[in-house]
Amino acid sequence: MPGPSPDANLAEVLRQWTHAFGWSERAAFLCGDDVYTHGEVHRGAARVASLLRAYGVAPGDRVAIALPGSMELVWSFLGVVRIGAVAVLADPDASALPPAAFAVCMPGRHPHTITPVELISALPAAASADPHPVIPDAPAYGQHAATYAHRDPEESYLAMEPFGLRENDVLFSVSKTYDPVGLRNTIFLPLFTGSCAILDSRQRSIPLVAEGVRRHRASVLLSTSAFLGRLAAERPQGDFAPLRLAVSQGTAPPPSRVEQWLGCPVVTP
Repeated sequence: MPGPSPDANLAEVLRQWTHAFGWSERAAFLCGDDVYTHGEVHRGAARVASLLRAYGVAPGDRVAIALPGSMELVWSFLGVVRIGAVAVLADPDASALPPAAFAVCMPGRHPHTITPVELISALPAAASADPHPVIPDAPAYGQHAATYAHRDPEESYLAMEPFGLRENDVLFSVSKTYDPVGLRNTIFLPLFTGSCAILDSRQRSIPLVAEGVRRHRASVLLSTSAFLGRLAAERPQGDFAPLRLAVSQGTAPPPSRVEQWLGCPVVTP
């Protein structure tokens, strides 16, 4: 087995993809009215990694991240992974956090809390941290008691490749970022494809999803069979334009006529 290498670090792998394909100036995330480029994502993550080290986070430490869908979440997740710690994503509205040495969350939820306000206020003056050397099978992040290694997300992306995601696609995920499928949809897919994802922490009601799709001109809806079932039951009058594709994740087949209501083809993995 090869020894530890900074090039095996998942956060560095994603940064190198951006550099290799020339995506630095392309939009990576839309959050409200703000647009963040792929270059800004990785520069911010390297600075957050430096700040986390200053707070005492060390390689191998578990760091709970309980934040709504936001750039603070993206930067914290990649920053934790970059220094060789283990990012543990949690529902920000849950009553308790998973066991961890540190937590990035709102104040008062953990003995060693780092708030998003503290990170963002210190970000402009922070140095950039180099990626910590890891081996590919080293733990990188965890969710719902499952732990994933530094090389796992690329395999997840390759499973989605047949659907033909494009660099100019705008992705909207029904699953939220702290969910395993939502993490893939919202963070890994745009960073592996050069596309752009919408960061939206609101409830996933059908009218709000339709409004988010229209507002940000989403081209791909990364959905669930449960959401499509609700869509079939409610038969909404709202417009989902300009979707070109919907991907249904789940065991149930898409309901009949759902393509008519969405106005685009629906495919399943």
